[in-house]
Amino acid sequence: MSAAALGLLVGLPLGVVLHRGDFCMHSALREALRRAPGPSLRAYLLALAIQLAGVNALAGLGLLEVSPPGVAAVAAALGGVVFGVGMVLGKG
Repeated sequence: MSAAALGLLVGLPLGVVLHRGDFCMHSALREALRRAPGPSLRAYLLALAIQLAGVNALAGLGLLEVSPPGVAAVAAALGGVVFGVGMVLGKG
């Protein structure tokens, strides 16, 4: 399976859940900086804990090889532009 297909397979359901759950990373960061834990910060920390435990468990079982990816400068720049345009369109 190609990386793009795998990205869509994982990203689409995640995007739907984040959208329907009204999750906002900016709100989570604001809550952390104000030291006033709210629902966005709790949701972020829960997702982070699940991801950390899951990746380490899969790597420990030998089902996942964890290695740092190479950086493609053009792809990173293009992704940043697309993200920025989306934030502007979403009035973020």
